Amino acid sequence: MVPVGSATAQTDKEREPARPITLVGCIMREADFRDMYGPGRSGPRGAGIGLRNEYMIVDAHEVGSAGSGVTETTGTCPPEPGTFPTAYELTGKREDEAKPFLNRRVLLSGMEKAANTRPVGTSGLRQPTGGFDPLGHELHLFEVEVGSITEAPAARAEAPVAAPAPVPEPVAPEPIAEAPAPAPEPAPAPEVAAAPEPAPAPAPEPPSAAPQEPPRQIAQAELPRTSSPIPLVGLMGLLSFLTGAGMRFFRRD
Repeated sequence: MVPVGSATAQTDKEREPARPITLVGCIMREADFRDMYGPGRSGPRGAGIGLRNEYMIVDAHEVGSAGSGVTETTGTCPPEPGTFPTAYELTGKREDEAKPFLNRRVLLSGMEKAANTRPVGTSGLRQPTGGFDPLGHELHLFEVEVGSITEAPAARAEAPVAAPAPVPEPVAPEPIAEAPAPAPEPAPAPEVAAAPEPAPAPAPEPPSAAPQEPPRQIAQAELPRTSSPIPLVGLMGLLSFLTGAGMRFFRRD
């Protein structure tokens, strides 16, 4: 990849071999490229130069063979005049396949042709010498033989980064209500002098013994004489008889 722009010719020319290449860039007509970037950058436009269906890929970036490392860009296609886009001339039987992608960004694979090159200033880049060019019509660009061409991935719009939520200011802690001072203890009541114990009452004197009355003599009543002793004598006689009869009975036995 070499930016458009001529540099002072150097004597240390080298031969760059052909190599496969994959590019992402903008398809542009060669005639428009010559008009936009003017003499001194693309060389004076001669009669019939770039008027045929000749195309270029400009603002090109080399990527991996499978399209890895594609750099998506949101720049204009083609780039604005006054810039120095990296460009390649398209060649080969499939060059016309670039026509539907005019002024659009594509992913293009092909073979970069071998070319004699010279250094570009002190940049370390090299550009084709262009061979014998007495009229200055050569663009001094690498040529790529088109192998395949497809539309490049569209640039994804980056989601706006949400601004971080403001950190809430720390809330001052509410003052802790002071506990009410304890009520003063009541003053102790003045001690009342204990009343002196009353003197013990004198023991009551035992009552004086009442004078004992002399025992009264009870007159013995005389029993009435209502019976005679005769029945008693008869009863005693009967008992004596029975006792004697009993003793005689036991003796017989």
